[in-house]
Amino acid sequence: MDIPEQVLLLAKAIKSAGGRALLIGGCVRDELMGQQPKDWDVEVYGIEPASLRELLDAFGPVNVVGEAFTVYKLGTHLDVSLPRRERKTGRGHRAFFIAGDPEMSFADATSRRDFTINAILQDPLTGEIIDPCGGRADLKQKLLRAVSPETFSEDSLRVLRAAQFAARFEFDIDPQTVSLCRAIDLADLPSERVWGEMEKLLLHARRPAVGLKWLRDLGAIDQLFPEIKITHAIADAILIAEYGRRLRAGELSLT
Repeated sequence: MDIPEQVLLLAKAIKSAGGRALLIGGCVRDELMGQQPKDWDVEVYGIEPASLRELLDAFGPVNVVGEAFTVYKLGTHLDVSLPRRERKTGRGHRAFFIAGDPEMSFADATSRRDFTINAILQDPLTGEIIDPCGGRADLKQKLLRAVSPETFSEDSLRVLRAAQFAARFEFDIDPQTVSLCRAIDLADLPSERVWGEMEKLLLHARRPAVGLKWLRDLGAIDQLFPEIKITHAIADAILIAEYGRRLRAGELSLT
């Protein structure tokens, strides 16, 4: 993985200060899938918030996204945070109490993430992979699986993320995760967050039809777009048409 010099220098500075900086989320996932990451998320262990902020200031202007729960942006493509403890406080996509905790274990820190493939840590200095949730095995199986059935449903946006990830990566969704998604009320989602996930599905997936079928199967179409009637017959026709296109393009064979 071609890790930016800024990330490596930051990791070295944090190590010198007695902490540890680990890559987390999409950048690790993408690298393990053979793709060069565009955005970088660094989680910092063993350093208190005030000390981390002082250290970050030495790297240039810091955009504070959420100082109460210690998320900082260095430039456009690098987010730095402490591992976080979250507690649902009410109804709504943003109704959480969040607090940074630099002493959390890796298992605790990853336990509230959405899917196992997004819960893999990597040390940028040594390349060591830390995988408490079995995300690498799910990557090999091309499977989306919720990290925790107990906390997955607290964030309704995860239903749409499941559909757009399944479309973009051409992954299947674990049956238990499908059941979790179907039980989630999506009425609290603001329109801009809905569009954000739909945009990724439509613009970044090679086969957006797969994502639309998943939205139907996960119950999101009926909740968010009741005027769109994607019946089983229509969904099957979409996939049959896509299968035919891939056959004609030589992407599939009948053998």
